[in-house]
Amino acid sequence: MRRAGVAIVPILHDIDAAVAEIEWAANAGLRGGILVPSMWQPYPPYHHERYDRIWAACQDLQMPVHVHSGAADKESYGEWVGIYVSEVRWWSTRPLWFLLWSGKFEQFPGLRFVVTECGAFWAADLLWTSDIVYDREHAAKKLGKNLTSHLEMRPSEYFDRNCAIGASNTRRRELARRYEIGVGNIMWGNDFPHPEGTWPHTKEWLRSAFCDIPIDETQAILGQNAAEVYSFDTDALAPVVERIGPTPDELGQTGMESDGRLDKWEAVRRAGRPWITGIEAVEVPIA
Repeated sequence: MRRAGVAIVPILHDIDAAVAEIEWAANAGLRGGILVPSMWQPYPPYHHERYDRIWAACQDLQMPVHVHSGAADKESYGEWVGIYVSEVRWWSTRPLWFLLWSGKFEQFPGLRFVVTECGAFWAADLLWTSDIVYDREHAAKKLGKNLTSHLEMRPSEYFDRNCAIGASNTRRRELARRYEIGVGNIMWGNDFPHPEGTWPHTKEWLRSAFCDIPIDETQAILGQNAAEVYSFDTDALAPVVERIGPTPDELGQTGMESDGRLDKWEAVRRAGRPWITGIEAVEVPIA
C-alpha cells in the first residue's frame, strides 16, 4: 500500500467516543493515525489527564497523532492577514511542547506525534531553548524542580524518539539546519493539491532543494522517515520507488562526492546540535 489514511477524530468533547473512533479507525486500516485540533479551547489543554486514554490508545494501536496548521486566534486579527501568517505556526506547534514538558512522552513512550504543514525551521530553536533550560543553564537555575520533574531525558531526545515533522514544501534554509532539527525527524511533503504546493513542478522543486544534500539524507527525508513513522512495507514499495524515483541523477546529485558540493556540510554535520556537542558550527549561507 502506498497510502496510510489518517482519521479526523474529535477528541475534545467525548473521550469515550474518541477512543472508540480511534479503535474503529485502526481496525478499518487507517493506519496513518489520527488528526486532532491544534487548539483545544474551551476544553482543557492536552496535558490534562482526561486525554490519557486517547494517548494510550494511539500508543497501543500504533496510531500517530497529528496536528495541522490552519487554526489560530483569528478573531484578534481582523483584516490583517500578516498577523495570521506570523502566528499560525505557533498555534499549530503548541500542543507539542504541552505534551513534552508535561511528561506525556515519558508516560507514553510509544506515542508518535506529528506536526504537519508548519515547515521545519521552528524545531531547531525550540530544541535549543528547551535543552539548555533542561540542562539548567544560567537563566534556568531559578525555575524550580517542577521544570524537569516529569522528564528523564532532554527535550530533544523525546523529540527524536516520539516526534516527526510533516514539512510541506521544505525550504533550502530548513535543509541547511537539518542536523539541528534532526535528519530523522523531517518528512518532506508536497501539499498536493493546494496552490502553494509543488505540483506539477515537484521534481524541479526537489532538484533545487536537494541538489547538494547527501544521498542517504535525501532518501531519509523524502521517504524512509515516513516509512518508519507509518510502518510502510519498504520491500513491497521498492518497485514503486524504482519506477517513480526520484533518482540521484534526476536531483542533480551525480558527482557530488567528487566535485566538492558536499564539503560545506562537514562542519555543521560534525557540530550536529552544537549546544550538546560543544562544537561551534559555521552557518552555511543558503537561500
